[in-house]
Amino acid sequence: MLKGIVSFLVILALLTVAFVIGSQNEGVVTVNYLIAQANIRLSTLIAISLSIGVIVGILIMLASWLRLKVQLMSAQSKMQHLEKDH
Repeated sequence: MLKGIVSFLVILALLTVAFVIGSQNEGVVTVNYLIAQANIRLSTLIAISLSIGVIVGILIMLASWLRLKVQLMSAQSKMQHLEKDH
């Protein structure tokens, strides 16, 4: 329960910071892609970059979590097998 409240407060704080930063960056910048070019607001560019970073971070964290979960299940099955032998 406490972990959920702390997570919610951290997310709320991050969203507040993102809103403040976005509201202060209204300038238009030119972004050159590999094959195209676009004029977008700086706040939009910051939001896109932050979103991509968060998604990449979550994917890396999930891959690590999944690897650890598989290792845990393997260790638990080995432990159960050894307990049955004794």
